[in-house]
Amino acid sequence: MKELKPIKLIPSILLFLIPGIAFYLNINILVPFIANVTNWNSYIIWMFTGTFLLFGLLFALTFILLKIDGYKLDWQTIKIRLRLRKLTLKDIVWIIIGMLICSIISGILIWAYSLVSSSFNINELKEMSPIKIVPLIGKERFFLFFLPVFYFFNYVGEELLWRGYILPRQEITTYGKYAWIVSMLLHWVFHLPFSFTAMLFFIPFMLLMPYLVYKRKNTYISIIIHFLLGAPSQLFIALGIFT
Repeated sequence: MKELKPIKLIPSILLFLIPGIAFYLNINILVPFIANVTNWNSYIIWMFTGTFLLFGLLFALTFILLKIDGYKLDWQTIKIRLRLRKLTLKDIVWIIIGMLICSIISGILIWAYSLVSSSFNINELKEMSPIKIVPLIGKERFFLFFLPVFYFFNYVGEELLWRGYILPRQEITTYGKYAWIVSMLLHWVFHLPFSFTAMLFFIPFMLLMPYLVYKRKNTYISIIIHFLLGAPSQLFIALGIFT
């Protein structure tokens, strides 16, 4: 295994900022444009543009960067370099306790914010994306079979790059012990195309993911947390359970 090299702050920022710009262009310009032209459901369009023009590219970029760094792209090398380790019972306990604590903190933040902001509406959390989400109906529901592909490239694609490839290199920099905080801040910036207010309430979870990966040295942890945060809500929205 090749010796891991530190990554400077500017390249770290660019590896989040450039995809963040692509994210913004996708959900603010491309998806609405295609929806207006075709009259298709925006969520279906987002499944495909998000998969092939954003998250799938992040997934591919991880392996391109590994190849540039001189790593062999065999499974054993990938597992070690990206810290894809078998989950232990302690890992699972950390995930459960961490998500419970973050859920409580987020709930307190929402409650406190509702007290100080007369304009706050809980529906802002359901409308955090600029994409107009309309539940799938009729034959549109066949597109639910594509959701696992979208989920894979969304959650695995992001986490392999952010936490598997970048974070270990950030950990051996001068700000190494704060690398998980830097990772969180950059990941938060990536999500700024979403509602700013809504993203405030996700800060506890966005801190949790890099912290646990930093603590446990296991990228699977952040993949699981990211999936548990996003997949159920997206499915419920698509089915019209959250409207």
